[in-house]
Amino acid sequence: MGVVSERPEYPELTLEQYQPFHRYLSERLEAKKVAVGKLGIAAHLSDMRQRIERGEVDLLLESLISTLTLERQTNRIHPELLVWRKGQRQYRTLFFARKDSPIRQLTDLRGKHLVFESERSTSAFFIPLITLETAGVELIPTQTDPIREQASSYAFAGSELNQAYWVQRGKAEAGAFNDGDWKRTPDSIRKDLRIFHTTPPILRYIASYRDGIPPETRDATTRILVEMSDTETGRAALAKASHITRIEPLTDTDRAQIEHWRQTLAAHDD
Repeated sequence: MGVVSERPEYPELTLEQYQPFHRYLSERLEAKKVAVGKLGIAAHLSDMRQRIERGEVDLLLESLISTLTLERQTNRIHPELLVWRKGQRQYRTLFFARKDSPIRQLTDLRGKHLVFESERSTSAFFIPLITLETAGVELIPTQTDPIREQASSYAFAGSELNQAYWVQRGKAEAGAFNDGDWKRTPDSIRKDLRIFHTTPPILRYIASYRDGIPPETRDATTRILVEMSDTETGRAALAKASHITRIEPLTDTDRAQIEHWRQTLAAHDD
C-alpha cells in the first residue's frame, strides 16, 4: 500500500495517519494467507512513480488528478474504487473574487493576481491551472521576472482559509478551491466574496491497483476496503487516514467522469 505525503516535510504525520488503516488491511489479508509489506510513503508524485515502476506499490490511495498523472506516466496502475473524504464523494472547484470586483468570467483573470493553496492541491491548484489554460489564460508564478503582459500571476497561501482571506483583503484578486472549502469558510469572510465560475465535478479520492496482482488477492482486498466502514475499528482507521469515511466500487457514471478528466489531462500534457 502506498500514499503520497501531503506534508513531505513531516513524513511521520502521514505514517501516523495511515498506520491504523494499513494495520487493519494487513491483519485481514494475512488471515487469508496474503502477506502485506510495509506502508510506502512517498514524498512526491515522482517518488511514487518510481515505487510503482519498481513494483513496490500494489494499492495506491490518491486524488483523482494525481492518480491519472501516475497512470499516464507508468501505465501500471488504474482507478478501481471511490474513496469518500472529508464528507465528500465528489466536489467542484469554485473560482471566487470580491463581491465588488469587476471579474465575471475566467478570461477576466488575464493580467490579475491569483492565490492558490499549494502546489500539491488538486482542487486548489491543479484543476484551476488546467481550467485556466483551457480558457486561454496564461499563469506565471509571482516571482517570475518580468511578468508577461496579460499573463496572470499566482502565489500560494498555504491553506484554503488563507486564500479566502487574501482575496477578501485585496492581497489577491481571485482564488479557487472546492465547494466544501467554500462552505467551511467563515461567514465573516465569505460575505465579501462571490463565485464566478464552477468546474465539472471531480471524484474526491481514488483507490487504484497495480497491474499483475492475482485476482483472488485483488478481490479479497476490495471486499475488506468496501466493508471497512461497517465496523467500529474500520471506521476509526478510515477517519484517522485523512478523514476518509467509506470506500465503494466505481459506478459507470464515475468511470465516465474519470475518462473526461483523463482526456483533459492528456490534452493539458500534450
